[in-house]
Amino acid sequence: MHTTASRGTRIEYDSVIGPKQAIDILSKSGVNAAVVTDHDTTRAYDLMKSYGKSKGVYVIRGIEITSSEGHILGLGVEEGIDKKLNGAQNRLTALETADLIRDFCGEVYIPHPFDIEKKGVGMKILEIDGMVEVFNPMNIFGFENALADKVASKLGKPKVVGADAHMQSSLNMCLTCVDSELNEDSILRSLKKGRVKFENCKYMHLMDFKELVLSRMQFSYQDIMQKINDGWDIDSWYMNYANNCAMKKIEKGMLKLGVRKPDAGIWDSMTQIAYVVAMKYAKRVKKEYSKSMRAERLFL
Repeated sequence: MHTTASRGTRIEYDSVIGPKQAIDILSKSGVNAAVVTDHDTTRAYDLMKSYGKSKGVYVIRGIEITSSEGHILGLGVEEGIDKKLNGAQNRLTALETADLIRDFCGEVYIPHPFDIEKKGVGMKILEIDGMVEVFNPMNIFGFENALADKVASKLGKPKVVGADAHMQSSLNMCLTCVDSELNEDSILRSLKKGRVKFENCKYMHLMDFKELVLSRMQFSYQDIMQKINDGWDIDSWYMNYANNCAMKKIEKGMLKLGVRKPDAGIWDSMTQIAYVVAMKYAKRVKKEYSKSMRAERLFL
């Protein structure tokens, strides 16, 4: 899961779940163990660990590292890994990131390897030893999870599922029932050996994505407004358009509308349009991955 300690790629908040709020929800749902895997930081862990004890939720320190070749999770990492990164994670390859996780006594977990945004490691999965996430609720086109499952089977890697929770309603998705004692070593050992059962593996609804986007806008309002005024970083070709004077006015108007009227009908329409665009893009990405699979003779 991610908490408000996670920072977004372009805006301040990636997740809208507070650390204590996450524990409260998990406790009420009957979940007795969780791994917090914020982006490139472990700073929510100490608070969640101590608060979790009072609520009957055992918390394991984790981290999702943004390597130069995609996201990689470390489960059960020792203290100090984020300080070791010190902002240099984007310069580490996927293999170097996996090695770093092991240097800090963590287990390597490969999340959403074939997501359409290509935030996963893609075909670099062939080079990395670790558990493979075969179901992620945000992979709503299905083929992303199916490919991960096939590759994990072909390579004999342990299969895991993850909620990838960025909002409160996602915390009860993709629950893992582990045949283990309630301690870190036993839980991680069971994950690696596949002594697990998965529950409530379902996809996010389009309206869940709408809610997440609007919540991020509200949480990051000041940060977004500042970036609009100062100019966005040009990290993709389309961000050139975001700094256009006319576009800036539209951005400010939409941001204010999102905060004042999150229930406005325009957001439903924009969500549907975004889905149609994403679906077309997903078809292209699926072809690219399928071509790569054939080249590696994975399914022959």
